[in-house]
Amino acid sequence: MIKDYAREPRVDVTVPRWPISVIALIVGALGLITVFTAVLLSSNPDLKTEEFSVVQTSPVVPREKPEPAKPMLTEQTTKPDFTFPEILKQTEVKPAHVKIYESTPKDPNKKTSNLLQVASFKSKSDAKALQKRLIRKQLPNVQVTQSTSDSGSV
Repeated sequence: MIKDYAREPRVDVTVPRWPISVIALIVGALGLITVFTAVLLSSNPDLKTEEFSVVQTSPVVPREKPEPAKPMLTEQTTKPDFTFPEILKQTEVKPAHVKIYESTPKDPNKKTSNLLQVASFKSKSDAKALQKRLIRKQLPNVQVTQSTSDSGSV
């Protein structure tokens, strides 16, 4: 059955108004705090910040640019200490002897059986048709078997 959702009446969505009220309350409170602080500062001159003046006592002399530092060459009196190769030789690890893996020979007289399900069909005629096609392609031992599932279908 096809249902036309375009012709159904629309559901009216209502938006809660409390978030707008909360935001208005916060903005109003911040405004009142600002006005209260301004009135408090204007009525009490002791709370005002002090004014400072800067007086220059000596003339400003521009600095000269310092010359870039020249690298100093020093002679190395001692031989560098490269001890890593010696430490590596002392800590050489020799693994324990591990026997080389040898596979077991296969027994030519042992018979193995493998089963490969190629397809599954509801009708026996479809299964027989596939069996004929596989035999034509020279695949040996193609069999059609019938099985019953847990639900009882064949």
